[in-house]
Amino acid sequence: MSHIPLVERPAEDRVEAVFADIEDELGGVPSLFLAFGHHPDMLETTWKGYKAVMIHGVLSPQLKEGIGLAISADNHCDYGIYHYSATLQELGVEVQEVMRIRTNPKHVHYSDKEHALFDLARRANKAPSDHGEHLIAEAQKLGARDDEIVEALAVMELVLGFNHFADVLGLEPHRDR
Repeated sequence: MSHIPLVERPAEDRVEAVFADIEDELGGVPSLFLAFGHHPDMLETTWKGYKAVMIHGVLSPQLKEGIGLAISADNHCDYGIYHYSATLQELGVEVQEVMRIRTNPKHVHYSDKEHALFDLARRANKAPSDHGEHLIAEAQKLGARDDEIVEALAVMELVLGFNHFADVLGLEPHRDR
């Protein structure tokens, strides 16, 4: 149960406008954004960042959501595990593949380049100063462009922050508006 009430019925029009945009893009307003509804400026900024990283960009949604699932699993964040697993399945990823991403990522059906980006993001989450240059070089050798490297790391950074936010607030993943 959330440690603060979630904003179900916004008092401010601009919060309602952001919630409407989230609902249009995601099909519902996840409890994470309902919590951000208490701070309209943070809600707007966070949603804009989420759209830039997770909805737009150069990497496939399946890879970005897979990175999100792996980061959430590495961080033991139930909210993230639930959210990214469900989103991957909505994107048509089979349940067995979702489980591989979560528990045995070496056997996930990504291309070599995608695996390199995936591994880079996970390493950046677990040990950011531990040989990142080698993982970047490997990703580049496999064809990853600089914008793809930056985006994979941006997904990691966004998900890491969301994991901490959700865990501290005790957010339940299935609470969508």
